[in-house]
Formats: sequence, structure tokens, C-alpha cells
Amino acid sequence: MEEEGAAELGYDFRSDFWNQGYASEAALAVRDYAFDILQLPQLISLIRLGNLVSRRVAEKVGMTFAEEFTRYDICYWKYVIQNP
Repeated sequence: MEEEGAAELGYDFRSDFWNQGYASEAALAVRDYAFDILQLPQLISLIRLGNLVSRRVAEKVGMTFAEEFTRYDICYWKYVIQNP
């Protein structure tokens, strides 16, 4: 799993801000900026295996599952979206 130069869309919030829609709203804004302004060809998200909430955020912004892999003994799901 080599993504030389890939742009990653990530999000991390303190637990007292979970379940308020902030991650989805921020991820949508970053996706739109990356594609509309920066003209990036794709975005990826690397999500720790089992983090169903982050997986759902990736899916809400249109990302699809690409693969599962392990790096430095940590298992991840890789999600991808192409610039339309």
C-alpha cells in the first residue's frame, strides 16, 4: 500500500464533541475545497480497523472502501474518492 503523494482527508475530535455532526461537516468542506479549489485528483482516508464512526463519515462524503492493510502493526481500512 504505497500512496506516494496522496492527500489524506482526516478528522480527529475530542470525545465531548462527538456525535454532533462536526466531522461530517468538516470532511464535506475539505472534500469540496480539495476538489473545487485545489483540483486534487483524489482523496484517501486511512481509518483504524473497527472505527465504525470514522468509516461512516468517510462514506457520507462519498468515499468507498478500497482495501484493508497493516502498517507498523496497526490495521487500517483505506477509503478513496476520485475528483468527479
